[in-house]
Amino acid sequence: MKLEFSQAHSYDLATLRTRAQARLEVYAARYPHLDLAAHFAWKSDRVVTGSYRGGDGTITLHDRRADVLLDLPFFARPFRDRITAFIQRELALVASPEVTLEQLRQ
Repeated sequence: MKLEFSQAHSYDLATLRTRAQARLEVYAARYPHLDLAAHFAWKSDRVVTGSYRGGDGTITLHDRRADVLLDLPFFARPFRDRITAFIQRELALVASPEVTLEQLRQ
């Protein structure tokens, strides 16, 4: 099952990438036993991909929006609503001008 999300932002590419990386690092530190850092990689300045337990995802940073594409494995489908809420919340957080980089790292 594919899920697609998009979030507008007002940041330059370097700042948006730094903000996205900060959130990725938060979850990698929060769940060290999952070794999340081994499951995602920046493919270019604009694209980060990841996979975990049969699911795949891509985040693409555009000049005025960020897109997320997830392909959920069968076993994750019952959690679609929770996954959707999580992704939407994280996208809004990273794109928000009211949230500082320090706050993103918490």
